[in-house]
This record gives sequence, structure tokens and C-alpha cells, in this order.
Amino acid sequence: MSIEEVQPRIYRISSTLGVRRFAQWLVAGDDRLLLVDTGVHGTAGNVIAPALAELGRQLADVDEVLISHADVDHYGGNAELRRLAPKARLRASAHDRDWLERWEVISRERYGWYRGQGLDYDESTWNWLRDAAGPDTTLDEAIEAGETLDLGAIELEVLGLPGHSPGHLGVWHPPSGTAIVIDAVLERGLYTTAGDLVGPPPYSSVESYRGTIGRLRDLAPERLGTSHYPPIEGRGEVTTFLDASERFVDDLDQCLRSELGPRPQRLEHFWRVADHALGPFAEMAVELARSVGAHLDLAVETGLAVRTEHQGLTTWRTAG
Repeated sequence: MSIEEVQPRIYRISSTLGVRRFAQWLVAGDDRLLLVDTGVHGTAGNVIAPALAELGRQLADVDEVLISHADVDHYGGNAELRRLAPKARLRASAHDRDWLERWEVISRERYGWYRGQGLDYDESTWNWLRDAAGPDTTLDEAIEAGETLDLGAIELEVLGLPGHSPGHLGVWHPPSGTAIVIDAVLERGLYTTAGDLVGPPPYSSVESYRGTIGRLRDLAPERLGTSHYPPIEGRGEVTTFLDASERFVDDLDQCLRSELGPRPQRLEHFWRVADHALGPFAEMAVELARSVGAHLDLAVETGLAVRTEHQGLTTWRTAG
């Protein structure tokens, strides 16, 4: 665990999650303390609390908690945080709220989505997801894009950054050019601490994900604060990261357009083709199917493809 002040009052709390980098973010105002994300179950006590102690603070000092989006490695510490920081107000987007508050819902609609397409995580991954999610925890209220967080001597704007999830949020500090974006853009995938590509970049809407990349280009930040990447510092590095994120979308789109034909194919077929072309991905590879499905949905919406059904599973073929 380490804590680094990347700009005055803005801190990155770094640790590891398996073989990957892992980070939460802290913003310290004169009046209030903001935490962005609570990690997995156990992160609050084992990582965030020791990091705060290095600043002479404790979890009970946290006033505001912003959960960026509904994935277990970003909200799984909510129950522990609630217990150790009882005065903290816990908020997230209304679009992700049901998933964040109830394991039964997110396990069916987010993580169980693949089952409806004949795909699934293995048993050990399901067990990890359930443990990482922690106990169900009710949020205090929703927070949406455009709201201002005045912490005292530092103000942040809440950013709507959908695509990876419907309600993904970030925060923007214009004076320092710092955009804390967490998983809103995911380059060409997730890497080990040694720099090896290991996991795909999942997104549920191609248009929303492209829109988020464009929004960040328009902001022209000096740095991006993410959860799973090394520090991205300087406009050149930011542009390189956003370019790589957009190229992945372009490459996946081209891969799937080339594979679509008159013969109907299941999602599993397109997923395996994409994994071979853009991976292979060794960790949570099935998450690539989420992005593949988003591209196929867009192909149907734009008239390039049509959906059919075979043996109870959706298939896709070219239109006409």
C-alpha cells in the first residue's frame, strides 16, 4: 500500500488486486474529505485506513464517498466503510444504484448476463465476485453529472462518463487539470503490474463509450486518475491513452464487421474470434463478450446486422 499526493489535496491510494494495479482516490478539503471508491470487501480496513493514517487521518474523518460505478472492485468495501466511517454520505449514479445495493440484482443482470448467451464465468471467479462484493449496503442518495462538490478550498465537478457501465461517474478539478476517471476508459485492456496485457476492456454501449472518450478529449486534462493503470501524466500521455482506447473500439468494430456474414452465429463465436484477434486475454476473458455484444447491438441498430435465434440463443447475421 502507498499513498501519493499527485496534486495539492488530491491523493492516489495504491495497492494491488491479484496481479493488477488497484487504486482509490482521496480529495482533502478544509471542510470535508472525499473518497472515490471503496475497493473490494476488506479494502477499507486493510488499505484505505492505513493510507489515511499516513496523513494523520482516519476512516471516521471521511465525509463523502463517491462510488464510480457498479463493479465489485469499486463498491465491495461499502459495508465496511459504512461501519468505520458512520458519518460518511455514500453516493453513486442512479443508473447503477440497483446493482450497487443488491448482489442478487448485479449477479443476475451484470455478471449473469453472459449466461443468457451461453457463456459464463468459472466457479472460482463467481466465488471471488461474491466475496469481493461484500454485504449488501444501501446508498444514502444518488449523485449525478454536473453537481459540484465543495470540500472547502477545493471544488470538484461530477462527470458523467457512461459506457463501461450505464452510470459511470468521475470527478474533474479544472485548476489542476485532474480528471479522476477510474474505469471510464480502459485503453486496450487491463495489465499486470509487470505490464502484460491480461484482461479485456468491457463496455456495454459503444456510442456511450466513444462519447466518454470524446468528452475527455474536450476537457484536455493534464492527468487521468484511474484504478488499474500507472499514473497518466501530461497531455501527451493522456492523448496517447485516449487514442489507444479509441483504437481498440475501432479494431473490435472492424473485426466483427469482417466476421459477420449470411450464416447466423452465436455471441460465443464472435467472442472467440475477437479474443484471438485482440487478445488473447487470460483473466476474465468472458468480459470481452460484453463489448462484443455492444458492437453487435449497434450493428443491428444501424441496419448492418439482424438478430435471429437458434436453440434458445441469440444469433447475428448480416442484413439482407
